[in-house]
Amino acid sequence: MCGDCGQKFTDDRWKASTAVEWDRGNSHPHLCDDCEYRALEAEQQARVDERERQEQERQSTPDRIGQHGLEVVSA
Repeated sequence: MCGDCGQKFTDDRWKASTAVEWDRGNSHPHLCDDCEYRALEAEQQARVDERERQEQERQSTPDRIGQHGLEVVSA
């Protein structure tokens, strides 16, 4: 049963959620296919949002950041 929406797993989804794949693990074995897809989309969007936030932060303080990404402090 899906841990998010409560939908009962199909036999194929149940097998996929319990299968061990060492090279590509199931990142959300407790979710049905639809909820897993939405979760993966949300995670990807969060990464994009974080990169954009960091880029905006870098652009707003370019004179205080040194070449190695460390803040430059004047003595």
